Amino acid sequence: SAYTSARLLTKGKFEQAYGRFEARIKLPWGQGLWPAFWMLGSDIATNPWPACGEIDIMEHLGNDLNRIYATLHYPGRSGGNANGASRVITNATTEYHIYSLDWSATEIKISVDGQVIHTVANSASIPFNHNFFIICNVAMGGNFGGTIDPAVTNASMEIDYIRVYQ
Repeated sequence: SAYTSARLLTKGKFEQAYGRFEARIKLPWGQGLWPAFWMLGSDIATNPWPACGEIDIMEHLGNDLNRIYATLHYPGRSGGNANGASRVITNATTEYHIYSLDWSATEIKISVDGQVIHTVANSASIPFNHNFFIICNVAMGGNFGGTIDPAVTNASMEIDYIRVYQ
């Protein structure tokens, strides 16, 4: 591949069910970039995706500047059929914004700067009642990220902080 990208994850170091998860982030820009702040079910090794559950607190596409995606993936609602919504904000790539997840046994609520993007009723019928670990990454291209502009030679997702509350 002509590109490399990186991710930070807490798998094997920190995992938690429920609480408030938030990060203050300034996003990179450029066609084909796909930064994300998300979570995967800690049982992924024995309960493969999408059965383990995935919570996308923030995804952003370089070809759709300022649109923030908030999405849940689980059996029957994964890939192009995921359970999600989006919101357009201003200055996603030039200013820091707070992306947050408020998660309980009864509700999953994803917001940006205190404005709710997506809310889902949580229940035993979906896999969001066990520990998850955190991932931050900048992906390049792919089905969702799109074609990479050859002028994109580097990018950084600037993370001021990540905080977790019980």
